[in-house]
Amino acid sequence: VLQKDPDEALVIAVTTRAIFNLEEEHKLYLEKGKEEYTRHQLANQEKPLAPGTAFAFIQAAQYVNEKILENNPSEKDLFDILVLSNNSPESGVRIIKSTKHYGLEISKFCFVSDEDSTQYLKSHGVKLFLSADRTDVCNALRRGVSAALVFQQEVQAPSTPLRVAFDGDAVLFSDETDQVFQEQGLEGAMQYERAMEAVPMGEGPLKAFAMHLGRMRKNFSQETSPIRTYLVTARSGRDMGIRAIKTLREWGLPIDEAFFMDGAPKGPILAQIQPHIFFDDGLHNIQGAQNVGVPSAWVP
Repeated sequence: VLQKDPDEALVIAVTTRAIFNLEEEHKLYLEKGKEEYTRHQLANQEKPLAPGTAFAFIQAAQYVNEKILENNPSEKDLFDILVLSNNSPESGVRIIKSTKHYGLEISKFCFVSDEDSTQYLKSHGVKLFLSADRTDVCNALRRGVSAALVFQQEVQAPSTPLRVAFDGDAVLFSDETDQVFQEQGLEGAMQYERAMEAVPMGEGPLKAFAMHLGRMRKNFSQETSPIRTYLVTARSGRDMGIRAIKTLREWGLPIDEAFFMDGAPKGPILAQIQPHIFFDDGLHNIQGAQNVGVPSAWVP
């Protein structure tokens, strides 16, 4: 596995339950404790775990690395994947063997017993953390690390290139307009947006991750890029779309396609896009994405 420079790379940390389907094992852990869980993992260490929700995303990130290095063998701006786990090193053997079984280019594994393993994220330079545990995600966000909660679901591995879809407010952008909407309703939010049209929106929790993706994408033409990014927002294009577009322009963030849904369900358009991962702060939108088989991550 090619060693990455953490100062240059886009470091993504995933928990074992995010990248593999460990729901039965997790249930065993909750019901019978760590010792029984460890015995089970040791007894099954030669049996590869099934892919989990973030698996296809990690595979596609590996594809991007291959294309970047084809384009420039000395490029250091690559994806670097770290597995962060509360498994003991003994039960972690099955995790390592599973990554090798699927040919995943992962060399960094952290098996820590501390209840709050997110304390290690910043020391590794992590730019995005994906976990199936809500407490982990909230702790990471409090530490200033972009993070999202993945829900276990069966997903079809989409084809390349890597496709990442973002909601707008409270994900890419700050939640300022959402707050106005909660206080003053839709009309108040539209008036606010018209008044603030020339002022870029604040940063949301996943802006830094999106910006790094955009920087990697600029090494390619739009036609040859192994990365495609999408904005899928509940905003109305007519009344609230201009400020979003101007903000993206001000940030210099390239978005391949933008969909202003005006409150309509996002599931059908996501089914068409087939992203490897979709980030949203609304659980109803996450559910809609799951209903059409799209791997989704909630930004609380």
